[in-house]
Formats: sequence, C-alpha cells, structure tokens
Amino acid sequence: MESSVANLLQQTGLSQNSLTDKVEIHLVDKNDIFYKKGRLLAEEVYRKVWNTEHLIDGNDYAVVVSRQGSVVGNMNVQLRSEQKSLKSETFFGREHWQDYFFGAPTNVAELSALALDQELPSEIRRPIMMMLILGTQILSRALDIQFYVTIQHEFLMRILTKSLQLPFFRNENLTRPQGKLPSDNYWNREELPRLYYLDTKDGNAINTCASFFCYLHVSGIQTTFLPRIKKNNMSFSAFRKNWYLEQAIFN
Repeated sequence: MESSVANLLQQTGLSQNSLTDKVEIHLVDKNDIFYKKGRLLAEEVYRKVWNTEHLIDGNDYAVVVSRQGSVVGNMNVQLRSEQKSLKSETFFGREHWQDYFFGAPTNVAELSALALDQELPSEIRRPIMMMLILGTQILSRALDIQFYVTIQHEFLMRILTKSLQLPFFRNENLTRPQGKLPSDNYWNREELPRLYYLDTKDGNAINTCASFFCYLHVSGIQTTFLPRIKKNNMSFSAFRKNWYLEQAIFN
C-alpha cells in the first residue's frame, strides 16, 4: 500500500506535504469578505508582475482559493447585462464574440484577475489553477453562463490549453486592442494580450473539468467547495435531464 502511494506521488509530482493540505474553494459574490481577500491577492500579484497600479474591477463574482487559511488563488467573473458591457468590450468592441457565439449577450461573462500567490510551491500551482477553473464552471451552471471571454497573454493560454487541456480558443479576427490602454506592462508588452473564449457547455470542457476532480482526489489534496451564491431551485432530476440533453447536443 505504501509503495502504491509513493508511486502515485511520483507520477503526480506532489510531495507528502501536499497530501495534508486543506484547500477551500470559495464561490462568492462581490459583497463577500473573500471577494475582497481575493482582490487584495490579485492586486498584489499584478503590481509585482505587471507594475499595475489600478486593477480594473467591475466584477460580480469570484472564485477564491485558500490553503491552510491563506488566500492563494483568485479569479473574477463579470456578468454581461443590457445595462453593463464587459471590460473586454472597451478594448475589442461591442459584442466581439458574435462570430463565435450566437446566444444571448446576457449568457456571456468575462474571466479576469487570475492570480496565484507568488510563494506557492511549483507542485501545487497547477492544482490551484484547476480549482479556479472548476469554480468558474460551477458558477456557469448556477448563473446560466454559456460562454466565457478573457483577455490573456499567450504563455498563460499555453498552460491552460496544453498542460490543463482546456478548450479555450482565440479570436482570430481581432488581434489588437483599441482605445486608451492601461499604462502597465500587461498591456504594453511587444506581444499584446489577445481575446480568448471558452464554451462552458462544450463536451471537452466538461470532461476536462471532471478529470480535474478525479486528479485532485487521487492526489490526496483535501478540497472543500464553499458556494455562497444565489441558490438555483432546480431539482436534481431536472438538472440531470438538462445535463444529458446538453451532452447529446455537444457530443
């Protein structure tokens, strides 16, 4: 039994210390204390990495990961409404996703402020990213988000698409942001950030997220999801019927 555990740890690259980690994933709205804690982490990381003095907010929800009581990961979600455009629309135009998503604009949301604690051991960074993505997928179900947009640099997207196998794809029509850009290194590198999309109901996205759950469990990382968002009153039978209907459409 001990040799089996040792083999598993060797394959996953996780140390014995990682097995004793207690990790909580908070799914919260902008009024929750953990939203504010996640923003503090994101602001600190963006200041150090990108020299960002003002990290644009205007978000509605957050996925915040805490490890041993300390916040170590953040991802924000902004909802689209008739009254409020997404941040990315400021730089890439109104409803820039029209060639890629044909649903209602109110089913589109934006991911931003992805940040990991700079002191995290390298072995736990990928699992924390998995938890953030899992949180956004859960939010998509609760809030009827069918399509995520995000502005990211290519090197991060390589991690998400190649290492984590998430089916993000790039807007090939819009290559350069417009208007007055923030005066930080995120926006003023020689290689500019680009627009990327994720269909939350794509079969590959769903299967990849399911594999994240399995990986975290077999790796022995103790995870607890703590949603504090509006409740969906749908019964499980109705949810399950809708779930398999979507699988039939996208597979």
